[in-house]
Amino acid sequence: MRAKLWISFNVCGIENEEVTGCGGVLRDIEGVARALFLGPIVANDTNSTEVGVVFIALDLFLSMGWKINSSLIVEICSKMVYNWCLNKDMRPWLLQTTFSIIERKIEQVGSVVFSMADQKRNEMASTLAIAGINRGDMFKAC
Repeated sequence: MRAKLWISFNVCGIENEEVTGCGGVLRDIEGVARALFLGPIVANDTNSTEVGVVFIALDLFLSMGWKINSSLIVEICSKMVYNWCLNKDMRPWLLQTTFSIIERKIEQVGSVVFSMADQKRNEMASTLAIAGINRGDMFKAC
């Protein structure tokens, strides 16, 4: 399947009383949701949760088999994780392995652009992440 000119994946990771959840929604150029995920995620803090969410979003996108004409835009809630995605030197040592896998997934996608999520556009991903805290397993829909 050939995706439109550009698509975006809004992602969010949430930590609440040592329980973490994640959510993400893939939208096409018209803003129509084409895929989503939510569920629990194993992480030590909010930032590592958000890194894990980027990993899951790329993995889900690749599993769909889409080919894109332009870039996949990954919109991130955390300014810290956004900076880590852009600057390898800022990444914490404990997350180096995860970022190496993320970089391999980016190569498979072809072109990925990271951006800070607009709070209004990321509302659905945040809601999915909150719901994900209470799930026993990961839910994905494409």
